[in-house]
Amino acid sequence: MITCFFLLAGCWSSSPIEERNLEAGIALDAVPQQTETSAEETDPQPPKKQIRRTVQFVLPNTGTSETSSHGNRFYNEEELGDSIMEMTRESYLSNQSPAGFHLKTIVISSELLQKVPLQELLDFYLADNDIRLSILLLTSTGTASDVFKEMISGKTPAFMLKDLFDNRSHTNRLVKPVTLAKVIGPLKSRSSFVLPNVIRIRDGITLSGAGVIRGDTQKYAGYLNKMDVEGLQWITGDLTGGIVKGTDSRSQRDFVYEIKSAKSNIQAHVNKNDISFHVKISSVGRLSESFVSDANKMKDQTLREEAGVVQDKIKELAQQTVSKMKKMRVEVAHMGQALRIQHPDMWEQVKDHWDQVYATVPVTFEVKVDIEDFGASTMTAN
Repeated sequence: MITCFFLLAGCWSSSPIEERNLEAGIALDAVPQQTETSAEETDPQPPKKQIRRTVQFVLPNTGTSETSSHGNRFYNEEELGDSIMEMTRESYLSNQSPAGFHLKTIVISSELLQKVPLQELLDFYLADNDIRLSILLLTSTGTASDVFKEMISGKTPAFMLKDLFDNRSHTNRLVKPVTLAKVIGPLKSRSSFVLPNVIRIRDGITLSGAGVIRGDTQKYAGYLNKMDVEGLQWITGDLTGGIVKGTDSRSQRDFVYEIKSAKSNIQAHVNKNDISFHVKISSVGRLSESFVSDANKMKDQTLREEAGVVQDKIKELAQQTVSKMKKMRVEVAHMGQALRIQHPDMWEQVKDHWDQVYATVPVTFEVKVDIEDFGASTMTAN
């Protein structure tokens, strides 16, 4: 019975949640370097990297509940420095028990990533035991801290940003969410990869395109717009939904193809020292919106022609994305992974400079689209 008393005592190190300031989001921005020096400085030291860290805290008296729709549920705090750990400890001078174990999102500006490698910016978060590896990582072509400004009264921007990824089943212009855990592999192998990009528009935020992280430098390599992202996802087969808009060749009327499923198969071919890729893309969907007459819409020939239009559009998007990657000299479409699995000996020869090799590798596409039905009808093309 005495032993049971100790077991039932609970956690001695616990503290009331209302006494903790929970971090919901973090934004990292570059600080402009001061180029002016005093007349007495004859040998000035090279400037250190300067980072502005903006932390979004959930107010203790509201927690994360969605019951209140009026008033701010958060506040933002900024620090300047060249060490994430140092800035974190500085926040203890003006904050009541800040806690990062509920952190949801980290947004890093593209300007900062052009100067500082991603590994250096994330080193503290990867090493801290209190930080969860499920944190979402994003880039911003604008000012990262603007993303966490108030948009809708009663809403916390860091939570809203995380919830936007639930919409991937409705659009093909949104890359898969990238967590802290998922960047460890590419950072260690020094492989290029993409991060979702977020920008502020008027009084809101939108996920727009993706930022590319170059593998060898771990710095910002460039930006993929929404069309590039769409093409990238057709190549990788990461689509879970979305649409393709086309124009009927006969009537010149628009129609919309809704994606039900999509698959991709990347085939790597090696002939002596020559590498090439052939990507097979297949999709099944429906004709969700069409301005063609009902009589023509129900004809197999019409559906086949419109499927051909969609196939050409998908191929065009994929080719556009490949051209963009080659121009940037990065490969983020998992083709290097396909080469590693299918031809490991060749991969060992090129893996250390794969991004440069990829810029000269030919890529061809084969696309097959099957329109199963049109609108609310249950009839199929057959």
